[in-house]
Amino acid sequence: MADIFKLKTAFMTPFIRFLVKHPDLMHSRLFLKAMRVFPEKVSKTYDEKIAQNIIEYQMALLTGLNQINNKPQKILDLCTGTGFAAFMAIEHFPNASVDALDQSSEMIKIAKEKAVKNSVSRIHFNEGNAAELDYDDDIFDLVITSNAPIYLSEAVRVLKISGLILISFSFSGEAFVKAKKNISAYLVENNIMLLEIENIGKGAYILGQKLEKTQFL
Repeated sequence: MADIFKLKTAFMTPFIRFLVKHPDLMHSRLFLKAMRVFPEKVSKTYDEKIAQNIIEYQMALLTGLNQINNKPQKILDLCTGTGFAAFMAIEHFPNASVDALDQSSEMIKIAKEKAVKNSVSRIHFNEGNAAELDYDDDIFDLVITSNAPIYLSEAVRVLKISGLILISFSFSGEAFVKAKKNISAYLVENNIMLLEIENIGKGAYILGQKLEKTQFL
């Protein structure tokens, strides 16, 4: 298992570095197809794999959530999978409601079953495409995503001015921190000011705030 993890990390780290410098790749036909197919294939064993290393998996996301001092009322979780980040968000912000989206019908089915089993009513799980959100502009206080590609222009569009965006990964943390300059520039292009980027365990989190365009002039 350790050798498999090292192999995965060895592959992902250079890929992350390339992706940070070339974010338009996420809109390519091949990438978008992979993002539709892969979640369906891993959905049935996804939670089992997370449980094998739950502390490491949640570390970056939890640390990022701890940096949010305001009290968001309306949260959007993009590429929610089986709802890992969404469930953590409502535990962290007990007065908030969460809209959680994923393209995978199987992932959403599992997430809904978990919500019913645990009597959770403040998360609304729906199928949805993170690259083409079916929401009005400026309606969420916080947008989160964990271990997923981020379609920043759409995430920012639905985020309120002064709202926060939290992006976390449980792998390749050093690659993200080393790419801080590129990440900051990409965020600024989308009206996001980088607040923090930190390497936590094997992962990292990125916290930013949406500002008016004039605030970057």
